[in-house]
Order: sequence, then structure tokens, then C-alpha cells
Amino acid sequence: MATPPTWADAMAPGRWYRISGDAPDLGLPPTPPGTRYLEDNDPARDPKLNPAADARERVRRLVGRRPKAPWSGKMGFPAITEAWNGAVLATKSGACGSMILFGGGHNDYFGSDVHRFDLATRQWSRISDGFLGGIPDAYGAGAVYPTTTYPDGSPLPPHTYGYVQYDAVGNDLLLFKGQIELGAEVRAAPVAHLFNLESLRWRRGSEHEHAVFNSGGWTTWDARRRVLWGHSGDDGGGNGLSWFAPDGLNDDGTCGRWGPLFSSKLPGQANHNVMQIDPHRDVILIPAHEPNALLALNPQAPAAPLQRLAEEGERPPLAPYAGLEFSLRLDCFVYCASASRLTLRAIKPDAQRSSWRWERLGVADDPLDPIDDAAARTAYACHRAHIFGRFRVVDYAGATLAILVRHVDTPVYAMKI
Repeated sequence: MATPPTWADAMAPGRWYRISGDAPDLGLPPTPPGTRYLEDNDPARDPKLNPAADARERVRRLVGRRPKAPWSGKMGFPAITEAWNGAVLATKSGACGSMILFGGGHNDYFGSDVHRFDLATRQWSRISDGFLGGIPDAYGAGAVYPTTTYPDGSPLPPHTYGYVQYDAVGNDLLLFKGQIELGAEVRAAPVAHLFNLESLRWRRGSEHEHAVFNSGGWTTWDARRRVLWGHSGDDGGGNGLSWFAPDGLNDDGTCGRWGPLFSSKLPGQANHNVMQIDPHRDVILIPAHEPNALLALNPQAPAAPLQRLAEEGERPPLAPYAGLEFSLRLDCFVYCASASRLTLRAIKPDAQRSSWRWERLGVADDPLDPIDDAAARTAYACHRAHIFGRFRVVDYAGATLAILVRHVDTPVYAMKI
């Protein structure tokens, strides 16, 4: 395990802190201009990448309004957090790991740019510009890309939901599904994509013959088997569970292979759940919000029905759009959902695995609630309940940190667990 960032030394366990922006906590200095917030690296704000197209746009910029670009869509760059999008924590990107963000979807945002928050430096950067060379007709409804990629090889950006995970061996962001067309009526495709954080290049995965992975799906990376497990949502004909193994090249230039398609484990209740694997016990945990039940998937028998688990302890009502991580150092799951306040809870079985216990993490009198704090700071309409993969847990030698990215113009938050 790597050593934690130096700023973590001053953290009291169980409390949230702002670690970036113009006024971070812990006595930290502001991060340098241009790196303080995610929106600082919006490619539409770079006049070299996005020169003003006409006099109207020049006036718009002169009066301080957010620049528009051919790839902006209706929402523009704020969609990278607000339009149903997640993130991954890449442990091999930067000295202490980095949060990696990518996404758009529907009419909200068509940019395929990729962004990084480096935990050691506390700085945002754009690490891939994405496809910026197109005229307005190259984006959105009517712009069809049968391969699910733009001309530069980057994927059309879907709402990523819980469809993105990280492979530390390959140092890849893994995206479980692709898009053939964006717009009001998107067309999805069961095509995986991989973004390598060393080469900063995308690779296209193979296509599943039978699967439909549309809106509201969720995934977990299984490092033991080297497969990305993924379950579709219900919307758009989503039809079940499968896995994608990223290794190996195919004759058509794609990479990886798909497993069989298993029928939906939660028919009519699949949207916006979350799952995570416990590599010690080899079980995939699913806090399913609509049945309000803690469920288990056996990766050794994926065709079997989900098992409902007995629970005890301080268990909250389960929520959609939640975050779930597994800490190897703490040997427990960490659950995060936005309710009246943001509260983390550990989930761990007893010795016989007959019951799973919930325990509150964090101090009860924490003066900082990241959900309220970020909502009060952002200049944009925001989805308060959306956590997805923008909550991650990272283990270091002697410390475990929770990291939370909220909005494009707000600080990144951290807690020492």
C-alpha cells in the first residue's frame, strides 16, 4: 500500500473536510488557479480548443457567461457530475491515486473529455480533450456512430451511472456500455470501453451478442477473476447480468470477451442499485433500494437467485444512486447514501456469516455535511441524491480515506475512516 497524502496527517477520524478549492480546510493553501475546481478544465473554456463561433458568442463570453461549444449539449459541462454520472478511484494514477471522471448522456453533454483529481496535489486537470473537431451536426441526435466511438476513438459519453470501474493491473478505467447515438432518445449498445491512464488512450471492447445495457445499471470489478460484473437497469429493455473480461485482443481489433447473459436478478426493481465484491469472502453485496433489502450474489454461481441476508445494527433505509466500496484494510463494506445528512456505514458479517451488521462511521456532531455544503456553493442545478461512483474508498499504509466529488464548481471532500 502507498503512504497516504501528507494532508491526511492533520485529519481527525470520522469528520469530513474540504481538501480543494479556494478555501480548503486543514490549514491547506488554495490549490493553484486553473486546478481548483473541475470546471476550470472545461474544454469549452479554452479559446484554443473552442474559439468563439460568431459575434453572439463573443458577447456572451465578454459578459462572463459560460462558453458554448458544439459538444456542449443542453446542460453543458456541469453534466459531467449532474447528469447521472459516476467516477472511479485510480490507485496507480498519481503518487496517492486519483479520482477520474468521464460522462455525459442524452442531450445533456456530448464531450468525451476525461478529468483527474490528483489526491497528492489536490489539483484538477483535463487528461484527455476528447473529440472536439466536429461541427455541431457531429454531436447529439442524428449523429450516428455504429462503432460507439467518435472519429478520435473516444466513446460517445453515456450517463455512466454505476457502469464505470477501475482495473489496477491494467491501470484502466472500464466502461461497461457504449452509445451509438446521443440525444433525447439515446441508442445504447453492449460495447465495453477502456481508458488507459498511462497512454491516455481509449480501447474499444468487444460487443455482447444478446445483452441490453441501457439506463440505470451497476457494476463491480472482480480482481480475482479479472472480470467486470455488470447488471443492467430496467429502462430501455435492460435484460440482466453479465461480465466482461478486458484481457486479450480480438481479430477485429477490439479487446476482451463477454460472459453469458443471466436473466435479471431484480426484474422491475433493477434501476440505480449498487454492488461491490468482498474479495476475502468471494461474495458480491447488493444493497437494493426498491425491495429495501441487503442481497448477495454468488460469483461462483451467477445463475442462482440472489440471497436475502439477515441484518442487524444501525441500518438505514436503502437509497437509489448510492455508493458502496470494500476496504481491504478495514475488512468491511462502506455504504454511502445521501439522506438528511451524509452518513457512512460499515457492513460486515459475523464469523458464521449468518448475519450482517451495520455500524455507523463518523462522528455524530460533524459540523460539515458535504451534501449541504456543496449544494449551497454550486452555481448550477444539482442532483443532491446522486452519489454513484463519485464516492470511493482508498486504503493506504495505516490509513483509509473516503473521497467524495460533488459538483463541478465545489470542493472535493475527504474523511479518514
